[in-house]
Amino acid sequence: MSAEGVEHALRIRREERDRISGDVLDLDAHTVFRLLGGSALHGETARRWADAERRAALLWALLDAYREVLDRAERIAGSRRRPGAAELAELTGLLTGPAVRLAPEARPVERRSLLASPGERLTLDAAVAAMDAAFRDVTALIADVDAVWSAVLPGLDTAAAAAAAARGLLRGLGDGDPELDACEREIERLRGELRGDPLGSGRGQAGAVERAAATAGRLRERAERATALRRGYGAHREALGLLVDRVAEAEEEARRTRDLVLVKIASPALPALPRRAPLLRDRLTALDGPGTGPRTGGPDPVGGARHPEGSDGGPGGEGGGRWLARAELLAGLERDAEQALRQAERATAALCELLARRDELRGRLEAFRAKAVRLGRAEDPVLDRLHRQAYDLLRTAPCDLRRATVAVTGYRRAIEGGAP
Repeated sequence: MSAEGVEHALRIRREERDRISGDVLDLDAHTVFRLLGGSALHGETARRWADAERRAALLWALLDAYREVLDRAERIAGSRRRPGAAELAELTGLLTGPAVRLAPEARPVERRSLLASPGERLTLDAAVAAMDAAFRDVTALIADVDAVWSAVLPGLDTAAAAAAAARGLLRGLGDGDPELDACEREIERLRGELRGDPLGSGRGQAGAVERAAATAGRLRERAERATALRRGYGAHREALGLLVDRVAEAEEEARRTRDLVLVKIASPALPALPRRAPLLRDRLTALDGPGTGPRTGGPDPVGGARHPEGSDGGPGGEGGGRWLARAELLAGLERDAEQALRQAERATAALCELLARRDELRGRLEAFRAKAVRLGRAEDPVLDRLHRQAYDLLRTAPCDLRRATVAVTGYRRAIEGGAP
């Protein structure tokens, strides 16, 4: 090589060395690489990590040997202002020949020998190719692990945050929750699988993570409802009592309407009229019973008395709070009371429709009678008989709606000239 060729080659190799050194340092500092190195791995991930560690060790050994050759070449080139023939020959050997010596212990075990060996020698280009292959092997593992962690760990972190929020709320309530305990254990189990073997048993945990996140979110919402209930239990309790009163009134109205229909309508198809208000009142009273809340030290909030914000006062129970249970009972009671109210209102509406049907038939009969008068057929004996028959059916209590409907329809047809 000429002096100019040596200078050009050294410049290229320096740039190459700096770039490779930077990439290898970035690899060594990579978060996933460091986490894998500090984790107790098992399964498929442990097997691949063992290979990656060997490849990373080879990468560093090659890089050190590469640097050593390049440092030696730079020292020779800088020893004289212009290298002579001997220096050029040595530099040519270093820059183009098999000058990179890889110690036997740095080679993969499957390529070692028990016989004494001076080690493998590579050209700088071959060393770079070997480093690149080792680098790609290690980064492939990092990419695979990172893909699994990036896809699953955010959901697991969300689950853990929701579970922690629920736990904090429960501590404030003085409540325990076995379901939350189980959820937290499941989150820790999943985190252990994802850290210990993301490429094996951890890879198939996406569905389990989603379920854990959904469960933790639901438990957090339940704890939030219990906390809100504790802050305003008196108002909640009073509003629910008013709702149960509305159910009782609606059921009573349905019964009165039914009694009226039984008098006015013959053989009606009546909707079921269950009495749910008494049972709802019993459940309302049970909200303040033992085992559903912390021991009270103040007045019962049934009548609207409020406990101080943030205090432990509340109805019923000995020992620790049971606000989770009370929140579930209250929510269920509220749903059932609203359903009972709707059912009673629908029953009243259905009963009223029977009376409205009778009134509608009466109106239609009078309209048809007026039509017969306009047509000059009011004295027609057939029409008069049909009108009297329909009129008597609609004015008789109880009224047979089916027969009355047939009679009114027959009267209309006779007026229009058809058969009655």
